[in-house]
Amino acid sequence: MATYRNVLWWYVQRVTGALLVVLLVAHFWVEHFMSKTLLRGDLTYEAILGRIANPVWQAIDIGFLLVALLHGLNGLRNIVLDYSRVGPRAAQLVTVALVVVGVIWSWWGIQAFSRL
Repeated sequence: MATYRNVLWWYVQRVTGALLVVLLVAHFWVEHFMSKTLLRGDLTYEAILGRIANPVWQAIDIGFLLVALLHGLNGLRNIVLDYSRVGPRAAQLVTVALVVVGVIWSWWGIQAFSRL
């Protein structure tokens, strides 16, 4: 069962990496080339606030945050478990600690949108 789980997380790492490439390209394209206010030189805090107050953009940004956190924390877990000599109990402790960090960080990032 543990081998199947490791293979699953290996695939998750690849899928989230591919999603990050797509999301990052889309982010840069929208933010730097499709923003009329930016192209006119009128980019202000209010213009940015207006865009991120849109529920569609909030969903995209939250998705970007969650994919990046999953990819980064899973990568950190893989590095720790691959390059250190830890037993099953320590590996489980590392995994639980990173899950807790991920949940807290996700909640914190999502809460930032509730204050708009």
